Formats: sequence, structure tokens, C-alpha cells
Amino acid sequence: MKRSISRGWHSMKEQFYILILLFIYRLFWGYFMYKFVKSAVVPVLLRYPDQDAGGSGIGRLLYYVEGQLALGSDSGVQHWLWMLLALSAFRLLLSPFIRAGLLHELHQERKGERGMFFFPGMRLYGLPVMLFSLAEWVLTALPLYWLLPKMYRLLLSGILDYKLLLKLVPYILAWLLYLFFIRKVLLYMQFGYTGGTGTFSSLLVCLKVILPSAGLSFVMGAGSLIMMLACGAASIFCPGMPALLLRQFSPLPNTLFKMWGIAAQYHLWSSKSFPQ
Repeated sequence: MKRSISRGWHSMKEQFYILILLFIYRLFWGYFMYKFVKSAVVPVLLRYPDQDAGGSGIGRLLYYVEGQLALGSDSGVQHWLWMLLALSAFRLLLSPFIRAGLLHELHQERKGERGMFFFPGMRLYGLPVMLFSLAEWVLTALPLYWLLPKMYRLLLSGILDYKLLLKLVPYILAWLLYLFFIRKVLLYMQFGYTGGTGTFSSLLVCLKVILPSAGLSFVMGAGSLIMMLACGAASIFCPGMPALLLRQFSPLPNTLFKMWGIAAQYHLWSSKSFPQ
């Protein structure tokens, strides 16, 4: 596992330009979300009849009723919702192409090639990787067909007795464990497809190295969490311009650990698929 982390970091240095591109991409997305909240959400929240501001219970009830009516009749609200939906769908569909470019870059690095292979990889493997992503979305939602009715009944009962909400924990943990396994299996199958070794053989590799793979995910997830907590703490204790600058650069460490995690998983896969 240590070797995979070390080789993954070496790959990160070779693919630094991809990190910068993804950082700029996330900056633009963050700017859009800021403009959306400022233009569409903040004006609505300012009209909320808060009790401390003299609002009444009837006023808050009318506020919720007005909001429900606006979702179906107000053209301004529908405009913002459709824009948010369109851009969210665009980001969701772009993610497989980004992963395809990154995987192609990793394959070329393993072969000893040097160059910018990110965009050719998006063109070559973008659509096949999107099919893997569609399979992941379907498999992710499949257990919810059985879980959601049970969880919904517990949630309704938990309104009167919050202790019943603890019964939701096993369902949520089981779904998250299933989600982790599905994502890991499909990621290794994408390694095999884009690397030419075959999806089935990569599936077997994933099953053999599932424990080291889980350890890599834990290490990278912990590192990303620590960086996020550090940025949050710095924003609290250093308000003003330092907090603003930290907030603008906060996507960088998160993107770094995500790319590092994929690179480390790739080198774990390649150590079994191409033993030296």
C-alpha cells in the first residue's frame, strides 16, 4: 500500500497540469454557486418571517405555501431551477470524461510516454467510461427501492420519538458499504478496459486487493478530511481576507487527494496486472 501511495504521488507530479485545470474548473463551479445563492436564495431567505424579527406562525405558514406555489407558477423561480438543473447535469456528465482523460494519462505514464494525454483520453474513452458511470448510478439506486420504504416509515415515526431514528443507522451504513464496493469494482474495471487487459480480469484483481484498496481509500479520505477541517478552522480564526483566500483555494487540496487516490488505486491495480 505504501508503494502505491508513493507511486501515486509521483504520478501527481507528472500530471500537475491536470490538477490546475480541475482546480480552475471547480473555481468556476464555486463562483456559479455563489452567484446562484446570492441572486436566487438570499432574497427569498430575507423575506422569511423569523420570530425574532416579529414574524408570526401564520406568516411562516403563508411563507411555505407561497414557496410551494412559486415552484409551479413563478417563471423567475423556474428559470433559476432549470439553470441549476442544466449545469448540474452538465457537471455530472462531464465527470466520466475527466476520469477517462486521467486514466489514459496514467496508462501512458506507465508505458514511459511523456506528454499531454488528458484531452486525447477524454476523446478516446469518454463515452465508454460514461457507460460505466451509468451502471454505477443504476446499481447505486437499486437497493433504495427496498430501503427507502423502510427508512421512510422509521423517519415518520422518528418525528415523535427521535430514538427511533437510530434504527436508520444500519440501513445507511449497509448502503454506504455497498456503494463503496460498487464504486471500487467499477473503477478497477475501468482500469482494465482503458488499459486493454479486460474488465473481467480487473474485476478479479479488485477482489484480490479489496483490503489494501480500502486502506488506500481510508488514507486518502482522512487526508482530504484533515485538509478541509484545517481550512475551516483557519477561516474561523483568521476572518477577513485570509479566510476569503483560503475559501477560494479550498478546492485545491480536495482535488489533489481525489486525483492522488485514483492514481494510488491505479498503481495497486497495475502491480497485479503487470507484475515486474
